[in-house]
Amino acid sequence: MRSKFIIVSCLFLISCGGGGGGGVPVPVVPAPPPIPTLGVTLVPSASTLNVTEDSTVGTFKIDATYTGDSTDPIVPVLALDNNLLQIEGAITQSGKTFSATLKSKDGLAVKQHKSTVQLRLCKEAGCTTVYPGSTASFEHTIEVSLSNWTTRQRNAAHNGFVRLTLDPTKFSKSWEYISPTAVSIEPIAAQAGSVFTTVRNNDGSTSSLALNGNSGAQLWRYNFGNIHSASGPAIVGNQLIFSTMQTSSTNNQMTVLNASTGQFARNFVFASQWSTFAQPTPSGDSAYIASGYFGNVVYGFDLKAGKTMFEVNGSGAKSWDGQTPAVDSKYIYYYSGNLDVFDRTTGALVKSIPDPFWTWNGYSYGGTPMISSDNNVIAFSGNGQGTYNVSFPLVNFNIQTGVHRWRTTERYDGHPAAAKGVIYAWSNEFGQLSAIEEATGKILWAWPLPAGQQFFGNIIVTENLLFLSTTSGIYAIDLTGTRQTVWTAPTPGWIAITPDAKLVVNSYNLSPVKLTSYSLR
Repeated sequence: MRSKFIIVSCLFLISCGGGGGGGVPVPVVPAPPPIPTLGVTLVPSASTLNVTEDSTVGTFKIDATYTGDSTDPIVPVLALDNNLLQIEGAITQSGKTFSATLKSKDGLAVKQHKSTVQLRLCKEAGCTTVYPGSTASFEHTIEVSLSNWTTRQRNAAHNGFVRLTLDPTKFSKSWEYISPTAVSIEPIAAQAGSVFTTVRNNDGSTSSLALNGNSGAQLWRYNFGNIHSASGPAIVGNQLIFSTMQTSSTNNQMTVLNASTGQFARNFVFASQWSTFAQPTPSGDSAYIASGYFGNVVYGFDLKAGKTMFEVNGSGAKSWDGQTPAVDSKYIYYYSGNLDVFDRTTGALVKSIPDPFWTWNGYSYGGTPMISSDNNVIAFSGNGQGTYNVSFPLVNFNIQTGVHRWRTTERYDGHPAAAKGVIYAWSNEFGQLSAIEEATGKILWAWPLPAGQQFFGNIIVTENLLFLSTTSGIYAIDLTGTRQTVWTAPTPGWIAITPDAKLVVNSYNLSPVKLTSYSLR
């Protein structure tokens, strides 16, 4: 066996050109040179981006510096979670450093988002060949926090929407504040760590209060004195603003306080007679109110420059007090029988959209225009909500075309909310909460008013729950499946969700006058 193996081996070698006999030599292919090692250092080695739900877009820069060299192309390839991040612009190179700017996506949920950003240096864009030692990565965190509750129905759109997913089994009472001297209390504003409100006292004076948002302890108190009325607070930066009226005149005061200390900062003046006010509408460094000696006037104030930007008349002339305008990045929306659209910087009238259904029932307009989405503004069709217990249809105004889209058959009360193409409004007359399709005005589904109760106050919508109040208590209703009550508490009133994820209930004119806070997570 051994000899056979040797012979076979020899024959194999001869046939392969290992012996003589004039065979053609087979060229020897040299082995490819080894791929050079490129070491990479990433800066930063970890990163955190803090954004709020209003706009979860933020940017940060990364630099990747390598050592070593190659005669072949060196192509940086980034791998990231495309649901959270995207590359803004092109990756640039300076010497042996590559730089890239990453941008977070808009519309991210309120929570902590973690992902890994990886960089590899490759010979080609498809990254078939990776340079040894060139793979590096770091963990990136996006902290999306809740925005401030700045005004009536939370924001300048007055839509009452909070981008938050909640588990009602985790709700618990956090604190309660009872004012020993107050006879009524206004809707709140809130920033991280603080809750602000306005109270009417039993001696006829009016005060603003700041409470610790996590404990309910009083932080400061500011006394307006014995005045006719004052609105609840609105937040502009670290300032609080209040519409106040001492007497019927052309120089009533919009008072500005330091939100941290309660110290007086300045006054702006406006005209009004014997009015009650909704919270001003803040947007950027500006604030907007609806007032006027005979109503029908919109004021714009620049708080940074400390000046009045404009005062302009509405075209409808049918609303006196109780309203605050809605504001977006371009326009102000004011209802006074017509829906007026003003330039938010100059006050120039852009267009006026008639409401052919308007009806009179008093000077006050207790409703507030609500921007439900681009080119959709929802308003009550008629006056009188602030004075009498009356209900009105809702009208959807198409801002682009300048006409109304629809008008509801049912009449509604209170302060609606809007999210994701649905308008939520309650009606004591019809005894139901309605989910109304924004595009058509059609009722998609309804929730019945519990027997023996009346709806009261405003509506808040989150990603999965709707909050409302009746005269008996507050309710959380599931929006994702059953549309049934999933939580309730016996504290009726106006409601707000703070940046600390507290549901704060304001008893308004119910007794006792108090604020009650519930932790939502």
